[in-house]
Amino acid sequence: MEIVIAGSPRKGMYSDRLAQAYAEITGAEIIYARNVKVGPCHGCGWCRTKGNGICVQKDDMPEILEKAKKADKIAIFSPVYWWQMTAQTKLVVDRLYPMGEEDWKGKTLTVVMNGAAKDDDNEFRLLNGQFQEMADFINIGLRFLGVDTTDDEAFAKALEKVRVLAAEE
Repeated sequence: MEIVIAGSPRKGMYSDRLAQAYAEITGAEIIYARNVKVGPCHGCGWCRTKGNGICVQKDDMPEILEKAKKADKIAIFSPVYWWQMTAQTKLVVDRLYPMGEEDWKGKTLTVVMNGAAKDDDNEFRLLNGQFQEMADFINIGLRFLGVDTTDDEAFAKALEKVRVLAAEE
């Protein structure tokens, strides 16, 4: 089982279309971050202590967290906003914090970031490094793809790269 966290705040734009193409090939379920009510992590540690993996906040995250725990693979798709994933994506990613070592064991993480930059741009190298550090910390494999979606022509090339990535699973 695989889930895709699609982090674009804008419905139907390049990032959504890349996530949808990926999900069509892999059979992944897409969770649109813009459509769920997820508050920011408070850093209180409740989920790791008294909460037994459950956050003190009452929002949509328990259902997402359960799907993430059951998934063998997690994919994150987000446009680049100010050299980062979108705020909507970050909210969901931060709230995966209750997942412990056993929950992450055996999983792989695929991250596709798109933006108005060439595929080999420094912003994608920086993002790849950030996600690699996260993957190393939780001891999982990472597949990262940064793609140019400056215009429709660049998007067509990006879409093909995402399809190839999905088919490699």
